[in-house]
Formats: sequence, C-alpha cells, structure tokens
Amino acid sequence: MYQQLKARIAQGEALLLDGAIGTQLQRLGVPMDNTAWAATALATQADVVLKMHGQYLRSGADIITTNTFSSARHNLEPIGLGDKTIELNRRAVDLARQARQQFAPDKSIAIAGSVSHFGILVGGEPGLALHRHADPDSQTEFSQTQARRNIREQAECLVDAGVDLLLLESTGNMTQRQWLLEETSHLDIPRWLGYRCRLDDDDDTPRVGYGSATCFAEGLAILAQHRLDGVAIFHSLVADTTASLPVLQQHWGGIIAAYPEAGRTDYTASLRDDSETSGITPLELPEIFNTWIGAGVQVVGGCCGIDAEYYTDLKSQLRLTSREKQPIE
Repeated sequence: MYQQLKARIAQGEALLLDGAIGTQLQRLGVPMDNTAWAATALATQADVVLKMHGQYLRSGADIITTNTFSSARHNLEPIGLGDKTIELNRRAVDLARQARQQFAPDKSIAIAGSVSHFGILVGGEPGLALHRHADPDSQTEFSQTQARRNIREQAECLVDAGVDLLLLESTGNMTQRQWLLEETSHLDIPRWLGYRCRLDDDDDTPRVGYGSATCFAEGLAILAQHRLDGVAIFHSLVADTTASLPVLQQHWGGIIAAYPEAGRTDYTASLRDDSETSGITPLELPEIFNTWIGAGVQVVGGCCGIDAEYYTDLKSQLRLTSREKQPIE
C-alpha cells in the first residue's frame, strides 16, 4: 500500500490523511482517560474505534492512523492494563485493517502506526510534559532507559501487526523526538517524523514543542542523520503551521505533511465541552488546505479537534492534482 501511496505523490497528487483520533472518539461518546487518553477505547469500545476509522474512510481519507498515540506500556500500566500492551496495540492495527477492508475494499489505503512520547516525563519539557487534564498522582515515574524501551516495544508491535508506515508524532522537545528516531531506526518500514511548531508572542520565528527554545530550523538538522520518508507539521495551530511550512521546505525535500489542531482546550478532558469554540471551522478548512497544497504540501489532514465533522465533503473541495507551487503567505 505504501508504495502505491508514494507513486501517487510522485505523480503530483496530494493525499488526504484522516483527522483527529482521540477527539473524534470523544465526540462519539468515549470518555477520555486522564492517563491513557484515548487508548482505553481499545479495551472498552473497540466497535467505536472501528466506526471512527470508517467515518474517515467514507469521507475519502487515503491514510488512516491507528489509535496508538497513547497506548505504550507506560500509558497502560498505571491503569492496570500493562499486561495487555501488546494485545491492545495489535488490536488497534487490526481495527484499522478491518475498517480498510470493510469501508474501502477497492482502494489503496495506507495505515499509519502512531508512536509518540505521550506520558513520558523524563527528558520532556519542564512543566509541560503532562497534558492539562492529567492527574499528576496517576503518572508513573520511570527512567530514560525504560521510556526508550517502551517506545521500541510499541513500534515493533505495530510493524509486526501490519502497519504500512510509522508516524513518529513528537509534540515536545528535541530530546524525546530523538528517542523516537533512534528506537525505530532498526525497523524496515517507512517513517514520517512529526513536529509540533508554534509562534510565541512578539516572535515570528517558529519553534518546536510547547515551550522549547529550539527554533524549528535548528530542530530540522537531525533529518540528515536519519533515514526518513516524510516530515509532518502536526498538532499545531493553523497560523503556526503556515509560518513553519516554508522553513520545512528549505530544509527537507521529501514528503511533507501538514495536519493542524483546532485550538481547543478540551482534547484530553473526559468529555467534550460543547460550549467551547474552535479556532477554525469546517467551512474554512478547504481553503487552508488548498493554499498549502498549492505551495507544495503533499499530504493534508487533521489533528486534535479537526474531526469527522470537518471531513464532510472536504475531499471534493480540495485541489489534489499537481499544480505550479505558490508561496505560502
């Protein structure tokens, strides 16, 4: 499947990645856990996970992502599911594969296995390693060695279960991003590396993570040290993504993906707060994606808050064929 995806990109086609995983499950009524976030759905509501994948496939997604962003051993052990780490990660892949067969049997759909450092405190950004709704008493302290072992274990499990590529989804600093790269480098599978980028007040230089001082350009230096197929700017606000894409294009010539977040604060809350407004509406998204595609982005999609509602009729409004690149403004 992945080689077919690459061939389409090489022919000038832009592809649609699915949207939010955790917040779409939340919208479907799955309570988010304050330690393992959306991963508990793999144990309690697998049918809803399957339904979620189906929603994106019916809307034309070319790539779907496993519900594994927060399902590594360190996420599951504090809630008593550590002994089911392998089982639940395999189930996540099986559900994505089942959805592909059930909802898009005649299409070339790639399955991306999500690997992150969600829930790892050691090596993280001081004061920012926990999400805003986390219960500090539920977090387990463990060593860098164990953190890296858990990343490797999960990645190997996802590859063995049959994903087509790995999405190394790093929202934080360069230390933990480096761990994701190093602990997956031995695997014979395409890898895409993700960066969360931001613009601070009175500073027009894109930086990585939530509070790291590392500028995005500096953070891209590691690309030369690793064998990667793609780089993504993800879980970033639309304006911050737009400002960061030219920087990425200056330093990277491979596949570029962009999948922003909606600017909400309830992503990891147990239930969705319907009184909260998003920073971007479904009506605005197609124009944003078309601007990015026109500037050379090959894969667009959604992260937290950009859920299935945004995908209704989205693909029909996207200009997915090759065109002359236009600068991002």
